[in-house]
Amino acid sequence: MLAGALTYANGLSAPFAFDDQLSIVENTSIRQWNPRTLFFPERELPVAGRPLVNVTFAVNYALGGLDVAGYHVVNVAWHLLSALLVFGLVRRTLNLSGIDERLAGRSADIGFAAALLWIVHPLNTEAVNYVTQRTELMMAFFYLATLYASLRNWKAAAIVSCAAGMACKESMVTAPVAVLLYDAVFLYGGVRQAMAGRWRFYAGLALTGALLAALLWSGPRIHSAGFGTGVSPWTYLLNQAPMIVQYLKLTVWPRALVANYGWPLPVTLGDVLPQALFVVLLLALTASALVRWPRVGFLGAWVFITLAPTSSLVPIATEVGAERRMYLPLIGLVTLAVVAVSSMPRLRPRMAAAVLLSCAAALAGGTVLRNRDYDSSLELARTTVERRPGSVAHHLLGSELLRAGATTEEAIQHLRQALPGAPRARYTLGAELLRQGQTDEAIEQLQQFLEEQPFLLEAVSARQLLGQAFARRQQWAEAIEQYRRVLTMNPSLPQRLDTQGLLAVGLFQAERYDEAIDAYRQYLARRPGDIDALTNLGIALVAAERPDEALDVFRRAVELDPGNADRRRNLATALFDSRNIDEAALHARQAVALRPGDPAAHDLFGRVLAVQGRLAEAQAEFERALQVAPDY
Repeated sequence: MLAGALTYANGLSAPFAFDDQLSIVENTSIRQWNPRTLFFPERELPVAGRPLVNVTFAVNYALGGLDVAGYHVVNVAWHLLSALLVFGLVRRTLNLSGIDERLAGRSADIGFAAALLWIVHPLNTEAVNYVTQRTELMMAFFYLATLYASLRNWKAAAIVSCAAGMACKESMVTAPVAVLLYDAVFLYGGVRQAMAGRWRFYAGLALTGALLAALLWSGPRIHSAGFGTGVSPWTYLLNQAPMIVQYLKLTVWPRALVANYGWPLPVTLGDVLPQALFVVLLLALTASALVRWPRVGFLGAWVFITLAPTSSLVPIATEVGAERRMYLPLIGLVTLAVVAVSSMPRLRPRMAAAVLLSCAAALAGGTVLRNRDYDSSLELARTTVERRPGSVAHHLLGSELLRAGATTEEAIQHLRQALPGAPRARYTLGAELLRQGQTDEAIEQLQQFLEEQPFLLEAVSARQLLGQAFARRQQWAEAIEQYRRVLTMNPSLPQRLDTQGLLAVGLFQAERYDEAIDAYRQYLARRPGDIDALTNLGIALVAAERPDEALDVFRRAVELDPGNADRRRNLATALFDSRNIDEAALHARQAVALRPGDPAAHDLFGRVLAVQGRLAEAQAEFERALQVAPDY
């Protein structure tokens, strides 16, 4: 525990990175304790379908707002708790009957060594430092807790833990299989015997999958993971062969870690044949070991069982691989190594301790160094480009350059390099080009992004930006069409309100006043304090020949912003048109006083005075209007 806490201490101040922006900073569901939004956030968020994790983010937010240190502390705490379970599982397993007496006699030492090496291993840094990956940390904790509770015969606790894990991440789906295999290998001597002895318990574990199915029913992240992503299961499976080989390399030599491995590539079997044959060989060896040396085989099977949900046939289109996926599999590999070394007949305790401390120190040093990469999202992205250059890496770097306020030209260069391999880069590029005033190319990039990826989370923002780009070119019909389409795409509440306001402006500018009035009323029902929207609503009501309604709206605008000359003049004009001359004179006078350089205010006040029969004063106001603007 102490080793883990010290190893990750220098990462507690690391800023939010990458998807943390969506999961935490922009995640409105964690800001209020509303069960509907807390348990069912927007379906394309990383926490969608993972309500228990979202609840912990809400607790973090309630205690410390967006203070990043609190989020890191909780992540490290989950990691430390999982290490305790690793220690307990290894120690108790080695004390079971049938285990070699030499190993059983050192069960606590072996459990300690396995937990220590795992807790400080650099391959875990992504899961711990990248706050959004609390999904992985919590799922893993409940996965281990399920197995530990099963070993202790705490059946109810195991089922509850299994259900909790299902509410954290989909990878928990293999936990019942792992428990059954563990029992078959270590407790019952076979699957048939285990089923005969505990079938009701296994059924209870399997039924927790119904919770996962219910959470997935709404289709969270269906456009980034699953069979409707555009990446075939076969293509994804082929991509996993080199990734699994890479994971194994990093297990032994965890250097040059990267934050993103990019999207799956359109490879053939011939492209990855050496790696595929190697993985098949490992599977064959694992199967053989399960038959001949089942206890050793279980550790190999653990690696493949825990890796299977993310590294087999179910495509994850946005990430071909990720180091965090080795969080649970690494336990099997580390334990196998520790048990193998401990089984050496001539190994002396002092030598074993020296080897353990040397390995732990080296791994901890690597973790501390990797933690430093997380001190800056920009530097983390730069290391990704340096170590694994590719489309997604360039997109990450371009995005982080923009977020850091760095040179726009450099950011745009990296975004262009990311195309066409990283579709999201097209959205980021289009948004930045629009911000830079390059409207034509911004429209081109945003339209192409929507053609290529119409269902990604960014598609909502892309359509909104496309509407704003058309509005900038005063193509109001096209802008209105985009805004209307955004409102059909299940946007977040802030996006819906913003788009409703933009739609109202577009309709107003297009002089479609009746539609604009309806749009403004819908918008103002949720944002009643938007004075500009109130003003435009009043003007639209005047244009639609609904003066009484306009008068009420202008009064409300003046109540909200009494020191604004335009609001006063609008109200005075409406009062004048409705023949409420005395009140019109009051507000026209205040409009002139608030902005003496406004010729329209002087003209209006002059006309009001003329109607009141105060012709000399009226003439003076007309003259002031001409003094301010001779061409008026």
